[in-house]
Amino acid sequence: MAMAALSPSSVLATPIQVNPQVTTDLQTSVPQFAQDAQKAAKTAQTDTITISAQALKMADDKNASAKEAANKADEQESLLAAKDKADNERNETQKSALKAYVQ
Repeated sequence: MAMAALSPSSVLATPIQVNPQVTTDLQTSVPQFAQDAQKAAKTAQTDTITISAQALKMADDKNASAKEAANKADEQESLLAAKDKADNERNETQKSALKAYVQ
């Protein structure tokens, strides 16, 4: 009796497709298993993505502009804090001068 060689298509095939003399009670469920196996293989193939150099550059440019905006905001906060400190010192100096003048 000759035996068929195993191949990916014969593994996923139904017993009737491999050996027409075989009869099974589960003839309808075996093709479903084969289809499910093929779906699993197809979904496994779509797990990778490709990012182009242009997309990476665009993302880097957006990150750079966000960092620049954050740096500008930090600089403005520092300038405002320095201005507030200078104003407070000026006010204290004026108060001290006024007290010295009054006495």
